[in-house]
Amino acid sequence: MDISSMIDTNCILFDSTIQLKKDLFSRLATILEKSGYISSKKRFIKDLEKREKESPTGIEDGFGIPHAKSKTVKNPVIVFAHTGKIVDYVALDGSHVDCVFLLAVPEKASDIHLDILSYLARQLMNDDFKLELKQASNASDIQSLLMNKGGSSL
Repeated sequence: MDISSMIDTNCILFDSTIQLKKDLFSRLATILEKSGYISSKKRFIKDLEKREKESPTGIEDGFGIPHAKSKTVKNPVIVFAHTGKIVDYVALDGSHVDCVFLLAVPEKASDIHLDILSYLARQLMNDDFKLELKQASNASDIQSLLMNKGGSSL
């Protein structure tokens, strides 16, 4: 699958004022709803929170990959957010998450979310890639990084 089909520059957020996970999930769900990717912000947030309770999604170096399969999702999409340090979202290494890739996948989709998670995990093993993500200042920088540095195929 081509990763570029799941990246929408309207679904990339830079907001250093976000410091709580609930606020992050709310903002990202609002973006998804306004962009037509989900039909219910409330339902999607519940699905995200349920998944997060099963196993936290903070990885390391301030990155998190929250994700949910939900019947409210119309098409798979990757959302990127660069935020302030989220005080209640801690990665495995103890760092506070400030860069997030959120995956929204239709409930009845195959295991595409596993392919996307694997792809992102591979990319986030590259220190230069992580640094460039953290230094990016606009949506087109993020889109270019994901498509050019990471390759476009899952």
